[in-house]
Amino acid sequence: MIKGVRIDNLKRFYFELDDDKPIQILLNKHEDGEEGWFDMHYEFELGVVLEGKMKRSYLECDMELGPGEVWFCNMWEPHGFEVLEAPCEVVVFVVDPGYLATTPLFDRDMVPTFMYPPMDRPRAAANLMDEIKGLARKVKQRFSKKYDADWAKLYLFQLLLSLMEDWKVPPQGLSYGSRASIQGALRLVFEEKRLISTKEAALACQMSVTKFTALFKDLMGSTFSDFALQYRVKGASFQLKNSNLTQETVALNWGFSDASHLHKYLHNP
Repeated sequence: MIKGVRIDNLKRFYFELDDDKPIQILLNKHEDGEEGWFDMHYEFELGVVLEGKMKRSYLECDMELGPGEVWFCNMWEPHGFEVLEAPCEVVVFVVDPGYLATTPLFDRDMVPTFMYPPMDRPRAAANLMDEIKGLARKVKQRFSKKYDADWAKLYLFQLLLSLMEDWKVPPQGLSYGSRASIQGALRLVFEEKRLISTKEAALACQMSVTKFTALFKDLMGSTFSDFALQYRVKGASFQLKNSNLTQETVALNWGFSDASHLHKYLHNP
């Protein structure tokens, strides 16, 4: 079951995954060429484009994807999409990070594929795209009828194994346990949408400011204040583009003092 809360085109998703159902399969077909939103959630996400074209956005980069191409999302990683060519059909795997980190099914560690920076994660090579599309069609055909946890696991690991086969692992990665330790601060950013101090974030993680600051920078590649600001700027930008709200209203929604304050960051990120 998925609980979605929508505020204009900002969507917050909560996936009720557990030991019996550690993977959710989403079959989405975007008919509107103007469709798109921005969100963030605890679970890993791996998606395949079946038809059409879309732009996937992260805080630090954008990438355009067509049929047979894939995207990854990390835990609590701000991300969004815009439809570039409709209809755009996608198959999405939503995965409990704890399950992927502890599954005994394979000897190799598949968690790092989600935890490297977006441009360093596995991509579908040209000679692999037909295979990826074929797998996604099988997922669509089976899960259009009913959900089956075992088939969800099989298809996920088949997709990951294919993508990892020729993937060159970057020199450094992030551990699941360390990433989980800053969840309190990440959850605060996502749920509050306001200016949050580093001290408040450190307190949410039950750490000293010094320890939290160093750990956050090491895991996320930016300071907490920069990360939180970029998330608010990105969210406000999406809301401005996809709603009829005034810039003043959007600015206040996202914790900026007024429209001019937001305008400053929109044009000088």
